[in-house]
Amino acid sequence: MTHVDLRPLSIGELFDRAFVLYRRHFWLFVGLTAVPGIFALTMTLAQQGFQALITPNPGEPPGAPADNLAGALWFLAAMVTSMVIYWVVYMIALGAATLAVSEIYMGRTVTIREVYGRMRGRIGALIVLLLVVGLRVFGILLLGVMFISGSVRVASTVSPVLGVLLGLMFLAATFGITLFLMLRYGVSIPALIVEGLRPGAAVRRSVELTRGRLGRVFLLGLCAMLITYAAVILFQGPFLAAAMMAGLETTTGFWLNVAGAVTGTIGTTLTTPFLIIGLALIYYDARVREEGFDLELTLAALDR
Repeated sequence: MTHVDLRPLSIGELFDRAFVLYRRHFWLFVGLTAVPGIFALTMTLAQQGFQALITPNPGEPPGAPADNLAGALWFLAAMVTSMVIYWVVYMIALGAATLAVSEIYMGRTVTIREVYGRMRGRIGALIVLLLVVGLRVFGILLLGVMFISGSVRVASTVSPVLGVLLGLMFLAATFGITLFLMLRYGVSIPALIVEGLRPGAAVRRSVELTRGRLGRVFLLGLCAMLITYAAVILFQGPFLAAAMMAGLETTTGFWLNVAGAVTGTIGTTLTTPFLIIGLALIYYDARVREEGFDLELTLAALDR
C-alpha cells in the first residue's frame, strides 16, 4: 500500500497536496533544485564580474574597439555555452525531483544522492526531450514572429492602423498557440521518468494525459509563477533598489547586486519545487482518473 492516498483530486486538493508534500520533504526538494540554482548563481556572478572588469572607471579612457569587440565575443560565447549547460542541468534536476515525488507516492523514502544517482541512465533521454519540446515550442514562436513581421510590413503599406491591428491579432494568436503547446507538454517529464518512455513517446503521452486538463496545468503554472516572482521581489528586490540608489556603476552598487543575486537564487530555489511537485501530481491524478492507477497499485500490493 502507498503512503499517499491515491484518488481523484479537485484543483484545491491538488494545490493543498503539493504544499503538504513540499513541507514534509522540504530539504529533499530544496536540495534537488539547489543544483541548477547554484549553477545559475555562478553564471550571474561571472557576468557581473566581467561587466565590472570591462567597464572603465570614471576618468579612464575606454579600451580599444578591437579589444572591446573581442571581449564581447568571448563573453557571448561563454554565456551561450553556459545557458546550454544550465538547461541540461535544470532538466536533470526536474527529472530528479519528479522521481522523488514518484518514490514518495509509492511509499518509499529516498535521499538526494540516491535520486541523482538513479538519473544517470536517463540524462540522454531528458536532453533529447528538452530538444524535442524546445524545437516544437520555439519553432512555432519563431515562425509566428516571422509571419507577423511580414504581415505587418505588407499591411502597413495599405494602412498603418491596419498593420498595427494585424500585428496585435497575430501576436495574440502566436502567444496562444505557444502557450497551448507548453501546457500540452506539461507532464512529459513525469511520463518519461515514471514510465521509462522514449522522449517522443513521452510527449505523446503528455498530450494524452493533459487532454481536458489544460486548465489545471495553466492554473498550476500561473500560481507557481506568482509565487516565484513574489519570492524574487521579497528576497532580491530590496538589494536591487539599494543598488540603483547607490549607483550601479559604484563599488557599493556592485556588491549590492551580488548580494541580490545570492538572495534571489535562494528565493527561486525555495519556490521551484512547487511547480515540479504539482506537475507530477497532475500526472498521477490523470492516471488515476483515466486508467484506474490506484486500483492497479492496490492489486499489485495484494499479489505480493
